[in-house]
Amino acid sequence: MVTDFTSFDEAVRATFPPEHCRVVAAREHGDHGFALFDTRPGGHTYLYGVHYDRSDGRWSEGASSNGSGWQRFALDGDLGVVADWGEAPRGADRVRIELEGDTREEPVSNGLYLVIWWDIPQPKTWAGATWFRVRGEWIRAG
Repeated sequence: MVTDFTSFDEAVRATFPPEHCRVVAAREHGDHGFALFDTRPGGHTYLYGVHYDRSDGRWSEGASSNGSGWQRFALDGDLGVVADWGEAPRGADRVRIELEGDTREEPVSNGLYLVIWWDIPQPKTWAGATWFRVRGEWIRAG
């Protein structure tokens, strides 16, 4: 049985027991949401992403993964969301990521980043994290 919730926040909080993980970031977009968890908050970081959908006013958990990628929305045909996340180099405060010519720049928080593209078809190409800003200078990822 799938459990559903009245709010996105409530669904996110119920996904994992709080004593065993922490929410790194959560984003809501219309009837869709995404949360990034660190499932090893006391040890080496292990990131895990969970997609959520709202139907008839109720939120429920959808697909989940331990890696970045595209996920089709449950009820919206060929559209979905790309969520890219990971660890940033020490001292980084911003990340730049490119997806099919669209470059996004987002903050790095506690050494981690999350970048999301909503309402898009499955991409053909995807570069992932390309640059990090470390102490005011942009450096190439990898």
